[in-house]
Amino acid sequence: MNRVSDYAGFAVWLLGLGYIMLWPLTALPDGGEPLAAALICALKPLRFLCGLPHPLILPVGLQFIGCLSAGWVALRLALRLAMRGGARLRRARTSRAGAAQALSARIPAMALRQPRRRPMLPLRSVKPRRQFGLRGTPH
Repeated sequence: MNRVSDYAGFAVWLLGLGYIMLWPLTALPDGGEPLAAALICALKPLRFLCGLPHPLILPVGLQFIGCLSAGWVALRLALRLAMRGGARLRRARTSRAGAAQALSARIPAMALRQPRRRPMLPLRSVKPRRQFGLRGTPH
């Protein structure tokens, strides 16, 4: 099941990135603007996308699936950035000396010892073969 979820996540990720790249070129079948155009056109830096011609016409179902997957990609990227930012803050709060003391307190003294090595057993010898392939069959 892990592979199925990994493959599904990869497919949705790829579909979302592809739709994000194709979104400025797509339009609804009736000559309308792309889905979520009102949200994108409201942002000043991305307003130029609304004035572009939309030569690709995708069905409403594909537009909807593309918008959902693009939203999933944007949400996942935002969560990943938030998690990285939180980890940076935690690292900044903990000083290096305090982290080293905390780590040394967690590691028991036995874990620091080197393990004893077992002596190597001698390899057993194998009789060399005289014949390979199908044995006992006529040539």
